[in-house]
Amino acid sequence: MKDILMLAGRKPYPLDDGWKIRTFFLLKALSKLGGAVDLLVFDETGGREDCSELEKLCRQVVTVPREKAYGSLDLLRGLLFATPFSVLNYEDKRFARAVEELVTRNDYGYIQVEDIVMAQYAWKEADIRKVLDMHNIESELLLRYAINTDNPLQSMYARLTAEKLERYEMRMAERFDAVLVCSPEEQTALRHKGLKTSVDVIPNGVDCAFYGNQSGRSKEDALVFVGSMDYHANISGILHFADRVLPLLKSVRSDLKIYVVGKNPPPDIVALSDENLIITGAVDDVRPYLERGLISIVPLQVGGGTRLKILEAMASGLPVVSTPLGAEGIDVTHGENIMLAGTAKEFADHVLRLLDHPDQRRELADNGRKFVLENYDWSVVTAGLKDRVAILSGGYV
Repeated sequence: MKDILMLAGRKPYPLDDGWKIRTFFLLKALSKLGGAVDLLVFDETGGREDCSELEKLCRQVVTVPREKAYGSLDLLRGLLFATPFSVLNYEDKRFARAVEELVTRNDYGYIQVEDIVMAQYAWKEADIRKVLDMHNIESELLLRYAINTDNPLQSMYARLTAEKLERYEMRMAERFDAVLVCSPEEQTALRHKGLKTSVDVIPNGVDCAFYGNQSGRSKEDALVFVGSMDYHANISGILHFADRVLPLLKSVRSDLKIYVVGKNPPPDIVALSDENLIITGAVDDVRPYLERGLISIVPLQVGGGTRLKILEAMASGLPVVSTPLGAEGIDVTHGENIMLAGTAKEFADHVLRLLDHPDQRRELADNGRKFVLENYDWSVVTAGLKDRVAILSGGYV
């Protein structure tokens, strides 16, 4: 049985954002297939975070130091060169040498690459089956950002980069044996773009046992948003909520609390903080906030992929109010296991109705938890991974 190599742009641990969670649980699933699994990953922490949890899943974890910060010269390169900035930002000769050394030393039958920016390190390995896991279609995210940002220079740069990135995504994806995506919508989008490579859907999941059902606990009169606050889609979503939705809620419930839980909030998010709108920053565990909230809110205006924040809230027994875009990629049903709102007024109306009707709130929460248990628990999501990998790897795994 041949070995498996995973390439990733950063350590998928601790599990404090959606990218890490997906990568970690896919790595965990690969580690159960019988062959040895190696992880080659950039380390942006300067060695501050150990690899002990990853080493439990892998034969070896090989790290390459990387500076996370980038400057104006890097942005200029992205504007002038045909290769998009995000790809140039991950270009590193040391990582390329590490790939070559591992491939020379080990008998790999399968390489899984996490994210399009890391595809540059695997496509030349002609004798090994290669799979690209696209956490998002990044070009579409950038285009949505360009459309929604109020800054004309940022919009122009994002549009140009989105065009370059789309061409790069298609060119690189064609060089892999298969592509993994998070949702049927992304699968359809890639096929419509003309991608000939096989595209398989492996949705994001949630560890339902870890979150448990909190619906019976004593609750505050509070809403909860959970998400990394250094991600532009979450930032724009909370700014939109604070500007358009929150005034409608406060006009009816002046004492309502909103917890915004997530690492690295930028200054314009921190500036929103007051006695009712609590910006927590990074927390060791999001579960205490999910326990105290009555409703989970997902007011996203841009984005892509599958919303782990929705799955986590449902697993915790919280009813969810989201924009349609916020729930994109999850096969939810409005009014049955989620409430979807297309406008700020609809969003506020759904929240107020659930606050005023505990029975409806409980029914929505119970349906949501049942929905994720049956469809999105990681045990369900990864159950068919062994057969898929066996096919993609030519029967080596």
